[in-house]
Formats: sequence, C-alpha cells, structure tokens
Amino acid sequence: MVKLKSGQLHLFTGFVTGFVCAFMLILNIYDVHIDISCWSTSSSSDCSTSTAAHRFERDLAPDIRVLCMVLTCPENVELKAQHVHATWGKRCNKLIFVSSENYEPLGVVKVVEPHAGSYTDLWDKTREGFRYVWREYGDQYDWFVKADDDTYIIMENMRRMLSVYDPAMPLYFGYQMKRYNVSYMSGGASYVLSREALHRFMSEAYSSEKICPAVKEWGIEDFYMGVCLQNVGVHFIDSQRALPEENKTKFFPLDVGEFVSTNNDSIPDWLPQMSVSRIETGKDCCSNYSIAFHYITPGRMYLFDFLLYHLRIFGRNYEEQQPARLTNDEVLERFPLENNSEIRDLTNMLNKPANF
Repeated sequence: MVKLKSGQLHLFTGFVTGFVCAFMLILNIYDVHIDISCWSTSSSSDCSTSTAAHRFERDLAPDIRVLCMVLTCPENVELKAQHVHATWGKRCNKLIFVSSENYEPLGVVKVVEPHAGSYTDLWDKTREGFRYVWREYGDQYDWFVKADDDTYIIMENMRRMLSVYDPAMPLYFGYQMKRYNVSYMSGGASYVLSREALHRFMSEAYSSEKICPAVKEWGIEDFYMGVCLQNVGVHFIDSQRALPEENKTKFFPLDVGEFVSTNNDSIPDWLPQMSVSRIETGKDCCSNYSIAFHYITPGRMYLFDFLLYHLRIFGRNYEEQQPARLTNDEVLERFPLENNSEIRDLTNMLNKPANF
C-alpha cells in the first residue's frame, strides 16, 4: 500500500475539492438535470428533482400545505384511484380517498355506508368526506382540494395560485358556474377550500338545513356546496380571475381537448350559458399555468406525467416568477361576497321532499 507524504496528501485533497467544486458549478451554470426518484409509496411528499418547475415546487410545498380529498368507489379503486395515487396524487402534501369501503394500501377511507357509495350519493360522500378530513387533519393543512378519481391536477401550479392568498380567509376556488342564479364551482374540475372556509362549512353549515341542503339521492354536489358556502360568508374566486393579469381558464370541467380544439362546436352550448367567465377555444384557450383537468383516463394521467415531468425541449429556457401576494383588503375588493338575497329561500326549497 502506497503511503502519501504530508505535502502529497494536501495536494491530492486540494485536487479533489477543486474537481467537485468545478463539477457542481458546471451543473449550476448549464442546469444539468439529475433525476432523483424520491417519491415514496405514501400519499404525501416533500421532495423534488432539479428542474426549474420542481425547484419552485420544493420552495412552496412546505409552506402551501394542501390536502387532496378524492372521491372514489370500491369498483374504481383499481380502475382509477390507484392511478391518481401513482401520478399527481403523490404531489399533494396529503392524499385521502373517500369511499364506502376502506382500502388501506391506497389510504381509502370509508365515510359512508355501502348503500350510499354510488354516483347518486355524491353529496353525502362529499359532506362526510369533509367531516372526516376536518376532524382528522383540519389543523394540519391550509388548503383542502375536492377532486374526482378522473381528475388530474398539476399541484405545482395549484400552489402557485394559492400562494397569493391567506388560508385564514374564507375562500373557495374553482371553475365558477351559475345555476338558478347561485354561483358554485364545478365539482368535476375540482375545487379548493381554505382552512377557514372548511371551518365555516363544518361549524355552521354541515348540521343546519336552514343553511345547507340536506342529504338526498341525486343531490347536486357541487351546486349544493356553493349554496352552503354562500350562506356562511365564503368568498368565491373564479380561478380564471384568481391571479392579477392572468385571465385564462385554469380549471377545466370538460376534456381539455375540447377547449384546445379550433372547432367552434367543441364546447357544448350549456357550458357557456352556465359559466361565469368567457370561454376561449384554440391556442389561446388556457392558462400557461393551468391546474385541473376533468375526464382524464388512467392512460392519459401517465401521459400527462411524462409530458410534464420527463419530456424536455432542447434549447427551451424561461424564467418563472412567483406572483405577488394579495392583501386581505385586495381580496375583499376583487372578490366581494355573492349578493343573492333569495339564497335562504332557495335552501328551504332544496330541502323540500320533492326534487328541485
């Protein structure tokens, strides 16, 4: 074994140190990508890779704590839920599936009885899902997302939007629509409640049929949630207007291909009639920081994951800037409370035995 003299050891140490420092400098200058797969099998994560988008996510994930509640059913656990878990769901701070049966490997929680687990009982499942989430995790997270098992969400862009707002304010985000002159957020496109909004839903609306429509089959889940939140003073924020100077669609209640299409007939007539904001189609349809997409098959979830997190375009470089935070006064000015004096009468009507 060759022994190094003191001078030779110092020279060798200096050489190694210089090489490492030069190597790291090259990585930094040329943005060389090192793929570090650090997603665990759990439903939460706090790690990221070295791409620009992931650096932004790494900065926001610890501060913008998002719990994702995904509605599913026993027959969809393998067909759909497991693919949410394997793709976008792992980028939530916490992922919870709610259903009519427990399934521990994916963290599926039973919140309703088996007879109330179908599509006709979405309102009951949503109410009970939020009740479970609030009881178990209400003080641990800032924002609470409700999504379906055929929704795909870009969590980095979600946190970018939410970083502008204070979760201690009663706020409700999504694709804003109107039915019977009452605003609500599309359930399929997903919607987001601040911690204070969920607190008001649980402490004031959940147990009061004067404020919140009662459980019934074929209850219109997203519309009913809008009624409940309006009755407890929550501010509605159409995601299209959520960020100053960014006024394009970010949440999509239909297949995003129908928005991107240049075919004027791609959007069904009912959607513009019920939408609060103007719908654009073609290349200018959608925000560069779009967030949530409905009617996404499992195969397309993996396609989205590949295109967003693995595919690279040679020579493409752009700078990103986190949007400036809005003050509470600015939020109140931009998004005043909904003005609907008939909302309580409508709530009473919804609670009558006859279907509305």
